[in-house]
Amino acid sequence: MSAAATAAALSKQRRAVVALFAALVAGCAVRVVLLGLAPRWGFLGDHVDYVCWGRQAVTAGVLDLYRHPPEPVATDVFIDGHPRRLFTGTGERLNYPPLAAYVFLLQGRLLERLDPSSVANTATARVAYAVATSGAELLLALGLALLVGSFASGNAAVAAFAAAWLAPPLLLDGAFWGQTESWVLAPGIWMVLAMTRGRWLTAGALWGIALAAKPSGLIFAPLWLYALLFRRPRARIVGAGVVALLALNLAALPFWVDSGTAWLRSAYLDNYVYRLHWTTAMSFNVWYIDLLATGVLDPRTRLLGITRDAWGALLLSAGLAGAYAIVRAWERRDPLHARFGILPLAALVTLAAVLLPTRVHSTYGAFTAPFLIGSAFLLPRTTLGALACLVTMSLQILSWQWGNLLAMHVQPDEAVFPPAVRAHRHELRRRDVPREWALAIANLVAATAVAGGIAATRRPRSDASEGAE
Repeated sequence: MSAAATAAALSKQRRAVVALFAALVAGCAVRVVLLGLAPRWGFLGDHVDYVCWGRQAVTAGVLDLYRHPPEPVATDVFIDGHPRRLFTGTGERLNYPPLAAYVFLLQGRLLERLDPSSVANTATARVAYAVATSGAELLLALGLALLVGSFASGNAAVAAFAAAWLAPPLLLDGAFWGQTESWVLAPGIWMVLAMTRGRWLTAGALWGIALAAKPSGLIFAPLWLYALLFRRPRARIVGAGVVALLALNLAALPFWVDSGTAWLRSAYLDNYVYRLHWTTAMSFNVWYIDLLATGVLDPRTRLLGITRDAWGALLLSAGLAGAYAIVRAWERRDPLHARFGILPLAALVTLAAVLLPTRVHSTYGAFTAPFLIGSAFLLPRTTLGALACLVTMSLQILSWQWGNLLAMHVQPDEAVFPPAVRAHRHELRRRDVPREWALAIANLVAATAVAGGIAATRRPRSDASEGAE
């Protein structure tokens, strides 16, 4: 290589490092701003539960989390714009799997160090309980950069890092709402990377970590079924499933010994989320359209002879079958890059999981973000649809702030309210319903555009061959 070529390569590397550092700093700055806004404007309920669990783990021991409900904690709240301090908490036992229990223990200790009184919903508490989430988001962005860099250029990898680290759905879900979807997505993106490289046992261990962090790690199960159907060697893929179960149970071992199946019942069989009998928990999907059209929020209510829950399961099954068909057809058109098919498959699977079944929460839209971003780099025709999805999923996460939502106001019998209250509620609905229709339809159209882009793409981006060789 000539001196000029070497100098040009070094200059290119320096620019990439500068861009990477600039994105890292920008993402940190945005998170600081959102954490400052969160005590007043962010979601309060789950954050308070996290502080309750962290304090319980510190004071009573981590093994107590599945045995007893936590005590309320002092919480700073804003009521009618005025700050107040209350003792509050839902009293729910920990409904996360065991790996999360250890994370809550560490976060509880951190908050106790920073604020011995461990008051919830202060800036200090928000920061203490954002450390694990922001760290997971950073790991996620790094994993996506490596995944994109394995089939595209180094510049694309840097751009993918920036896009993931600054992705609005992840920023809003984590720093602002205080949610933990990134605990699943961080191991999930590295799992997909390992799957594209045929490192099945590593991928299985990463899936086990995701399952041990949140029950929503089950969202990746369709990827493993696809791998079992269309990847080789099958024995190693089956072995990966065994490794995933071993990883989950290794994290759970102290809880198995101490309280038997209590953790399994709480996290997987009796999770608080699944006890919410809503067709949609502010997720603007097909069931929000059903809610707008019928006013029915109970998923146990029948539609054309079967329950809405059953319809949701049927729609999800159809959506997953469609995702398999679309991705398999793309892989057959371009066998050279077939191993990367797991990435667009993950985008379609996560979209199906948040748009088609019942009982989906608005923040679950964050699960789609890294896979949409990665697919946009791999398959150019998905770019516009992916960008639209990132916008609609962000608005969905923010719906708690911008609307008096129909999903929050539906009651079985409006007659329980005085006439003046009923009139006020109907006025709120009249104002917000057009926006709810618009967002629900836009969400579905954007997802359809992503699926159509994957189906229509003949080959990946032009630099994919160089990156994949």
